[in-house]
Amino acid sequence: MIRSFALLLLIAFSLNLFSQDSLTTNNSHFSVHQDSSITELLSKYKSYNAKKDFVDGYRVQIMYTDIRDEAYRAKAAMYKEFPEIISYVEYEPPYYKLRVGDFRTRLEATYYLQKVITLYTGAFIVQDKIRIK
Repeated sequence: MIRSFALLLLIAFSLNLFSQDSLTTNNSHFSVHQDSSITELLSKYKSYNAKKDFVDGYRVQIMYTDIRDEAYRAKAAMYKEFPEIISYVEYEPPYYKLRVGDFRTRLEATYYLQKVITLYTGAFIVQDKIRIK
């Protein structure tokens, strides 16, 4: 009995919330007053970000191997197939990793992965520091 009353009360309350028309506006104008230190802080943040060369992002890892020449041969082959994309050989002992792209979002990296995976079946997306300049 108490549960059904609580449920009825909850439904009535939620219907009341949805009955208000929150989508209509009366063309009111709002002005925001903020402290000047906030504007200064935003300016500093923008200038700091303008100086950065790398940010967090994504790359597609094509392969990894412990043979340096193999990694660079794969990089050359990758450049022939996809000349529009930058590729990087990174050395993390004992492996050389061939990674491509500077993607800001995982969605961008996924789009490119779909193009590459037909030729390089072992390719996958990795988080990495990407070049923005």
